Amino acid sequence: MKVEDLTLFTVVVKLGSFTAAANALDLPRGNVSRRISELEQHLGVSLFFRTTRQLSLTQHGEAYHQKLLKALEALEQANDAAQQISDSPKGKIKFGLLPESNGPLQDIIFSFQDKYPDIELDIRIINNGFLDMYPQGLDLAVHGGELHNSNIIARKVFGLKRILVASPEYLALNPDINKIQDIENCDCVCYRWPNGEIENQWHLNDEHLQVGTKLTSNSIGFVKNSIIHGRGIGFLPPMLIGDEIRNGQLIHILPDYCSANEDVWLLSPEKKGISRVTRLLIDHLLIEMPKLVSLS
Repeated sequence: MKVEDLTLFTVVVKLGSFTAAANALDLPRGNVSRRISELEQHLGVSLFFRTTRQLSLTQHGEAYHQKLLKALEALEQANDAAQQISDSPKGKIKFGLLPESNGPLQDIIFSFQDKYPDIELDIRIINNGFLDMYPQGLDLAVHGGELHNSNIIARKVFGLKRILVASPEYLALNPDINKIQDIENCDCVCYRWPNGEIENQWHLNDEHLQVGTKLTSNSIGFVKNSIIHGRGIGFLPPMLIGDEIRNGQLIHILPDYCSANEDVWLLSPEKKGISRVTRLLIDHLLIEMPKLVSLS
């Protein structure tokens, strides 16, 4: 009986299917099914009721799961205690980043890896930390905006504002942007959120603009590049466009206006024992990420 198989069992219970567990752990579905069957054979009991539509715990499975969670937590704490003695922490972290945030965070991630060369980082681009945390088996994720009721721990990193930007080419063709109301008569490039909602209501200071758009995308990268190519005005965080503003590809327009702060969070699964290597990355990010705001 391997610890990895016991952990696999708890993931199957958490996600409710072999397929979801396979996706979260990057395993073939057949591998998951076989290993659970071997665990049941070793124990001599059935852990799951299996139907074509549902997977649920048997009475034996429920009792085993409750005891196993405590045992695995104790084992993880013991492993962490042993690693405290080591000068070179080892382990793997699956880290979820929002689209286009990997650019600003890349140097921070590299500096962490240089400091702890034996820690393996598996970086995933995600849409929503709350929705993707368990299905992708993440240890840590970046999230922007409101928090949801969830069994996930959230640590606030900083507040992020958004500003109005356009390319020099677009402003040359539309020179009469002198007040905030003028934006309503301009083409704007809007982001489409993962839930399908188009972000075409922009809140700046005390103004609420309903902007017009003929170009939307669920990719922040596509939105940014479209603005650079003169397709319209955008509403983006300076952290994502600092280089483009500095090199003149984008112009910050109506600089007296910006959005309210939108909080950026680090999310991690709710459990008593976060691994030592994940805690090291959290500490590193909480120190280094706020510096991005002053740099932008």
